[in-house]
Amino acid sequence: MKNTFSKFTIITTVFALILGNLVVATNSGDACGTDWPKCNGQIIPDFSDINILIEYSHRLFTTALGFVILLNAIFAWRKRKKKNTKIFSIVTILLLILQSLVGGLNVLLGTPTGFTTIDVTVSLLLLCSVIYLYYSLEEPSANKNIELIKKPSKVLLIVIFIETIIGAFFKHSRISQLLYSTSSELPLIDSLTLSNFIYFLHGILGIVTVLASIFLLFSAYSHDVYKARSTFLVGTLVITTLFGFLTKIYELSPFTSSMHMIFTTFSIAICASITATNNK
Repeated sequence: MKNTFSKFTIITTVFALILGNLVVATNSGDACGTDWPKCNGQIIPDFSDINILIEYSHRLFTTALGFVILLNAIFAWRKRKKKNTKIFSIVTILLLILQSLVGGLNVLLGTPTGFTTIDVTVSLLLLCSVIYLYYSLEEPSANKNIELIKKPSKVLLIVIFIETIIGAFFKHSRISQLLYSTSSELPLIDSLTLSNFIYFLHGILGIVTVLASIFLLFSAYSHDVYKARSTFLVGTLVITTLFGFLTKIYELSPFTSSMHMIFTTFSIAICASITATNNK
């Protein structure tokens, strides 16, 4: 199967994001302290502590993923002479370096309030980058109708991305506790008005993404292109919105907020796969 390693890279990147979300949901980010690569001064830490197990597993997995992404970018550079392949190879490597720096600072600084939002942003950009790199290795499609839905899908991808980062900031900056008593730590910004506005904006953008995805679905069926992907995209965004409402009802419960972020990740991956496809 062609480009198998590139597909593997995408899958492992998505899994790493899910694992990272588990770290946040279980408040395991500080379980290993500020040591790296050790965990609380130990190469083999006490795995009887579930938080240490989750955090250390995440560290090991993301380290391995870094090498996978680097090898994938190098292989892609050597495999294809196309300009966009080389561009996405370089972008992927640069984002990988940035992700490593952000992740390292997050550990060394003891997970500063709001800093994880930067981590999430770079991680999602890296996911989009490896998806674009994969499709740059594929042969261009002969279906001219692809171009007819690429513009709305790109707009949708941007909106989903912005909505996700706003939601991540709302949670990781701890301004959410101004609305819900989710933490005893001080929020990054002590403004109830701003907290309400950010949460409202996040919710509105969530509804907009669902409506925009339905428009994309009709376009896909009208032009007979990407019908399956568009259907899955609508499904993941509807589920994302559902868990968003449940998260509000249950005041940012770890389970509902985690599922909300996981399906958001799936949505971004699917939407990016639509926008990344080239045609002749």
